Amino acid sequence: MVKTIIVENEKQHMDYLTGLISKHFPELEILACYDNVPEGISGIISLRPQLVFLDIELPPYTGFDLLEKTRDIAYEVIFTTSWNKYAAKAFRFCALDFIEKPYGYDELKEALTKYKNVTNGTSKRGIDALLHNIKQVDFSMQKIGLPVLGGIDFIAVSEIILCQSDDNCTDFYLLGKRKITATKTLKWVVELLKEHNFFRIHDSYFINLNHIIKYKRGGEGGVVEMAEGFEADVSRRRKDDFLKSLTDLRMIHKK
Repeated sequence: MVKTIIVENEKQHMDYLTGLISKHFPELEILACYDNVPEGISGIISLRPQLVFLDIELPPYTGFDLLEKTRDIAYEVIFTTSWNKYAAKAFRFCALDFIEKPYGYDELKEALTKYKNVTNGTSKRGIDALLHNIKQVDFSMQKIGLPVLGGIDFIAVSEIILCQSDDNCTDFYLLGKRKITATKTLKWVVELLKEHNFFRIHDSYFINLNHIIKYKRGGEGGVVEMAEGFEADVSRRRKDDFLKSLTDLRMIHKK
């Protein structure tokens, strides 16, 4: 049995989740349900659950306050959130799982399947990264969790120079001439980083505009020279949008 605690301040959501678990997931043992952060903290400390379903908006506190106070206890966490998709994506950045309200059986089953397959300690590392990100002012310094063979590597977004497609994987070229291969497609990476200062200049290349050194002639749509000596081709069909993006960001000026 998986010892489980639910922290959710809306009774209808709490009843719905406990009902789903009781009906479809008998392997979960619900130790307690709490509708506020102080009691949730006390419950986690005393009951030592293996899994916590945690809402984020718990006025006058947040789920982050609970996480801060229970960092010494080893448990996995699945967030339940009604935040918009942009906010929910913050959890993906840290390789954490969430189910977005309103959710159903399929979403809960998927989250629990991931929980069962999770590498020991993954949630703890991800939570540490998430709490770190929340406190940071510089968005570019956020860390993302990249699934790699054997686990998850956490890197600062600002370290990424460019990403290159490699079949169903993606190679990340980083400052210091380091390289990490993530077991995700470039399309997944683009979705993850689209709110940052990146641009897909080619079907195979997704670059960090902060690390451009030079744009020059070559290939079909030109070539960008990046930090650390990396170069990448710009496709003909993406050239105009690329130059427009640089203009919009005032990195270049129209004549």
